[in-house]
Amino acid sequence: MSDAVRELFDEFRRDHATLGRGLHNIAVALRAGDDEGASVAARDLDRAAGAHIAFEEGHFYPELRELLGDSEVDAFEREHERGYSAIDRLLALKARGTLTPAERSELLRQIEAMQTHTDECGEHFGALGRIPLKRQKELLAALKQLREEAPTWTAVRAQGTA
Repeated sequence: MSDAVRELFDEFRRDHATLGRGLHNIAVALRAGDDEGASVAARDLDRAAGAHIAFEEGHFYPELRELLGDSEVDAFEREHERGYSAIDRLLALKARGTLTPAERSELLRQIEAMQTHTDECGEHFGALGRIPLKRQKELLAALKQLREEAPTWTAVRAQGTA
C-alpha cells in the first residue's frame, strides 16, 4: 500500500471517529434531556464534519456508485440527510427554546441512524481499496483541500455541494 493510499485510509478512519464522537455526544445530551448540551454538541459536529461530508458526497460517493451501485449509495445519502436534518434542527434550537419529548425522541432516532451509518463504514473502507491508485491520490488531495476550506456541514448543504 502506498503512503498516499494509507494516508487516505487513515484520514477516512479519523473522520469517522470524529463523526462517531460527535454523534455520541449529541445522543447522550438528548437522552439526558439536555437540549442546550445537544445544541452545543450539534454546533461542534457541524464544524467538525463539514469537510468529510463534502468529500464523501462530492467525491467519494460518485466512486462508490460505480463499485456498489446506486441503491446502496442512495441509502448512504439518505442517512446523511437524516443526520443533517437533526443537526440543523438542533442548531435552530437556541431561537426556539427547548424541545418537546416527541421532538427529542425523533432527533435521537435521526442521530442514532447516522451513528449506525458511521459505525458501518467498513464497507466504505473496503471500497477505497478497489479504487485505482491514481484516483485514490486525487481523492486524498480533494479531502485535504476541503479540510483547508473547513466548511460546516450546514454550509455544505446550503451551497448544494453535497
